[in-house]
Amino acid sequence: MDKNYIIMNSIVIEKPTLDDVDTMFIWGEATPYLWATEETKWYPKDSIVRWITDPKDDVLLVARVNGKLAGMCMTNVLRDWALCTGLYVDEPYRKKGVGKKLIEEATYQLQKKGIPGMDLVVEVDNPNAVAFYKSCGFVQGYMFHWMYKPFTA
Repeated sequence: MDKNYIIMNSIVIEKPTLDDVDTMFIWGEATPYLWATEETKWYPKDSIVRWITDPKDDVLLVARVNGKLAGMCMTNVLRDWALCTGLYVDEPYRKKGVGKKLIEEATYQLQKKGIPGMDLVVEVDNPNAVAFYKSCGFVQGYMFHWMYKPFTA
């Protein structure tokens, strides 16, 4: 089952294209839980373009429902482990299985690469997100503070 996409219940999971960049950027800029800090917010648009055109070992996925972009999952592969840095499902498609399908396909793609698991960061004061990730098989790890060091020119 070596596919670039899966189709289940009208949800198609596939690699993003350059046509998806604007929407992915808008979602990221408008969604604080995807940000590292308020200062940096989300990835710059040109970074998303470079990531899509040259993903290296990373797993980048989008979900489409009836051809319309419905969500995204962006996972960095860091040698022998993976960090999901951006899972987002657009509001009309939430609680319809889109997020779960994105996690399932990311898991499948990572397992094909020999990666033993996936990590992610979730806000502790977001019980819906915590419950969702637990339903996808994630277990709670250490509690910590996200730290950021800006580089000055």
